[in-house]
Amino acid sequence: MNCFKPLVTIIIPVYNGSNYIKEAIESALAQTYENIEIIVVNDGSNDDGKTEEIALTYGDRIKYFSKENGGTSTALNLGIKNMKGEYFSWLSHDDTYYPEKIEMQITELSKLSEKNTIMMSDLDGIDENYKKIYKTNYNEHIKQYPPRENSRIHPIIYNQTHGCTLLIPKVCFDTVGLFDEKELVAQDFEFFYRAFLEFPHKLISKVLVTARDSSNRQGRRSKSRGDQEYSKLFIKIIENLNDDELKSLAPSRIEFYMDMLNFFKDAEYSIALEYIRNKMFSNLQISSYDLLGSRFNGHDLHNYLRENGINAKQLVLNKLSDDDTTFQYNFDAPNGSKELLQQSIFLDADIVHMHLIHNIIDTNYLPIISRLKPTILSLHDPFFLGGHCVHHFDCKKWKTHCFDCSYLDKDFKLFNDITALNFALKKDAIQNSDIVAIVASKWMLRKVEESPVWNGKKVYYLPFGIDQSLFKPGDKIAERNKLKIPTEDTVLMFRSDTVEFKGLDIIINALASLSNKKNITLITVGKKGLLRDLTNMFNIIEYDWINNDETMVSLYQACDIFLMPSRQESFGLMAIEAMSCGKMVLTIEGEGTALPEVINAPFCGVSVKEEDYPKELARLIESKFEVLDRGNKCADYARVNYSKDKYVNEMIQIYSEVIESKKYDDDTKILLQQLKKYPNDNFMVSGNKSVVAVQEIIRKNERLKKGVRVCARAAWNVITILNLKSVVTSTRLYSKLYKNGTIDKLRG
Repeated sequence: MNCFKPLVTIIIPVYNGSNYIKEAIESALAQTYENIEIIVVNDGSNDDGKTEEIALTYGDRIKYFSKENGGTSTALNLGIKNMKGEYFSWLSHDDTYYPEKIEMQITELSKLSEKNTIMMSDLDGIDENYKKIYKTNYNEHIKQYPPRENSRIHPIIYNQTHGCTLLIPKVCFDTVGLFDEKELVAQDFEFFYRAFLEFPHKLISKVLVTARDSSNRQGRRSKSRGDQEYSKLFIKIIENLNDDELKSLAPSRIEFYMDMLNFFKDAEYSIALEYIRNKMFSNLQISSYDLLGSRFNGHDLHNYLRENGINAKQLVLNKLSDDDTTFQYNFDAPNGSKELLQQSIFLDADIVHMHLIHNIIDTNYLPIISRLKPTILSLHDPFFLGGHCVHHFDCKKWKTHCFDCSYLDKDFKLFNDITALNFALKKDAIQNSDIVAIVASKWMLRKVEESPVWNGKKVYYLPFGIDQSLFKPGDKIAERNKLKIPTEDTVLMFRSDTVEFKGLDIIINALASLSNKKNITLITVGKKGLLRDLTNMFNIIEYDWINNDETMVSLYQACDIFLMPSRQESFGLMAIEAMSCGKMVLTIEGEGTALPEVINAPFCGVSVKEEDYPKELARLIESKFEVLDRGNKCADYARVNYSKDKYVNEMIQIYSEVIESKKYDDDTKILLQQLKKYPNDNFMVSGNKSVVAVQEIIRKNERLKKGVRVCARAAWNVITILNLKSVVTSTRLYSKLYKNGTIDKLRG
């Protein structure tokens, strides 16, 4: 027989509560636990005595007190001072208890050796019309990270409790004091914080209370005051957390900050939100370009991070945007990599993420860069696995040691074979760096795992994600009408490029071999004029490179099949864009491409041997239902695997782990201190005027526009005369001169 039956006092503070006070009192009186007293405190209601009249009808079944208006805290404190119970239970005048609320809490309390435990429960939320609008499951939040169960303040800092669900031992008030009467809105959590720090709590994962989301609640009446009081409280709690307490709340400090960021956003605690944003890490993305390849070169990513409260910036060689958090830096200047270490934008970052840095950062500086900052390098292709090639084609030398290269004429053309030296230098640089890699495909992950350059280094696998609120299935007929494409046509879309391994020749061969070429429209993006031999066979719509996402989405939505037969491809961003828009992708198989994996062939997209591409394309053109079904499967697959939110959240998790694991020795601390004390930002280029200036010069000078066909010395002299040495890197001319070795010759 259970002899634990302490007196419980239910205190109901009320202000102008004539509409709901009767329901609250009735729910208190209906408790199945009999040893209770009910105290109603009228906090100076000015509703012509209606509240008091209702309360007095209950006679001696309740204790009634009336006072001048002073706020909820003063009403609660008056009730506490007059309570005779050993336990306190708060009931707002517009909320109600389930009949078994007190009994279940006392029963669970009787099983505990520590009777001075705060009991909790879940609740139903309703609106003023009694419609259920939410139901809490506080235990679910604990299950997401089990150490939270051992945290005393978890229910407070994560807003995982409600005052009316609690049963609090009276001794708690003797220990930590009463409700703070200076707090007009946050008096609940301000007291709970003090109480939960000193007393253990126990959750009964059952709904025992109905809480009304009423317009008359104090927090709603004083939104500005609530922002100030709750912000002040939560900032105080966060400031007082030590490392052990943080570990009991979230897997890492950054993840805790992310949790708080989302909480403060939802609660509209603007002061706390600004505070937590300043607490979160800062991030620097480094790449060659901003707008060209923005979805994989860190530009879009840095904007996604900023949306999530992270202070992210981008540093590029070629700035084409007007984005005020993207900055241009003259990487190509003498000692550009060394000077980078003295830039404030680098020194202020908590983590550095490098993307397309092929030949813009001297790899010999990677050890010191990664010593000063947690550093990540996204391997967008196998360039950093070998001594020269961006792609390795059929060569296997990169698996041991590059030498006698068969592809000196490929990207970053070499006139002398120094691939063995480059390989050795690259390997030494990576091995001596505290650097982490990210790859977007399992194909690329396997290559990195086979690479001696990256032996023993941490590598994360994270596929790219895109904004699927934009890249999504749409109205194909409407888009075709915009483009003046016959609605009955089969529309094929692909990239038009002179780069051999992109496979344009495979597409042209497949199209030319079609026995039925009627009612087929081709949409190309990239370089115009490469389909001259097909002009009389198909309706062709050609576009230059498109930086406008809405335009790209329109083209994807208008097509039926996206063709991407790349012989060499480390991921294939256009493939996931097309899939997200509900289009199937046709690729080729091969050792050099990750595309079959990316398009989830054969379940979503289709991948065949190169020689079978014409036959498969012809079959798919005649299989409209299959194409439609595969398109739907592609959209579903992309939605799960290539979403922006998934990508950003997992990237933040990676950043968190890399930052947390970074160790600084005393020498590095001294070095950082000195660099921050004497920064040198002279190599930063503000704005975009330099890019515009060079582009205008090139536009007006056809000979310069052709680049490599100009006498190299004359081109360099023009640049020198125009005093554009520091900005020539922003032009396609520079790329052409660099790739064919002219720049190196001139400098020599």
